[in-house]
Amino acid sequence: MANLVSGQAELLDGTKATTDEWVSAKHRAWVKGLPDVLVPTVIVEDGHRATTMLPFDKNKIYPYAYRHDPDRSISLTSSRIVPTALPSDRIAGLLDRLDVPRDRLMVALVAIYALLPGQLAHLRRTDLDRSKGQLRLRRPGRMDHVIYLDAFTLCLATAWELQRHRRWPDSSKPHLFVTRNTAADDSGPPISAGVVQLLFQRVGLPAGRLRVDRIVDEARHSADPVRLMELFGVSAHPEKKNDPIAS
Repeated sequence: MANLVSGQAELLDGTKATTDEWVSAKHRAWVKGLPDVLVPTVIVEDGHRATTMLPFDKNKIYPYAYRHDPDRSISLTSSRIVPTALPSDRIAGLLDRLDVPRDRLMVALVAIYALLPGQLAHLRRTDLDRSKGQLRLRRPGRMDHVIYLDAFTLCLATAWELQRHRRWPDSSKPHLFVTRNTAADDSGPPISAGVVQLLFQRVGLPAGRLRVDRIVDEARHSADPVRLMELFGVSAHPEKKNDPIAS
């Protein structure tokens, strides 16, 4: 940045105006001087996909990119953002009070990935891709948010899918979470907000409070706001009513 400023001072001598080309050239020179930043990148070796650490492509750093809304337009397809692992005793303390696989998975998604209660209710079975360890969150008017599930959460998801199939083998309800009443109505609404509220009352902590605690806990490990937005799908515009940090 110092090179860019000094170069601009040389040009701004009162006899010549700056141009887009000049700014771009100075910016490119500054970018080339930045140290390499290694990011996880998927490559193909001998027909097999593998993840390795490679330098981030500096050609993707250009002036117009700074004008983009980070939570709306930037997609870091080469970087897999995963949350800091929570202490196992903390998760166990929340789940020990629950014995239904559905409930255990719902609490884990809030405690680990800070999902909102409404997001839990509207998740669809097709949003969960266990083979890739991914869960897609649909966000009207915005890009879908993809979270990467850890092995523990994947085990909970598998347990719930197995129990659901055993109890309601003929149900084609599209929603991921169902109850005895909603499983029988394929075209009906998802589980109610009351079902979610009752679940977290049993845990002893409201879902909204648990979500906030999770984001704050992650912030203690990372002061990077972009990472928090990418990890939890938090908007860069907290004043938006449809995207609060907590419900």
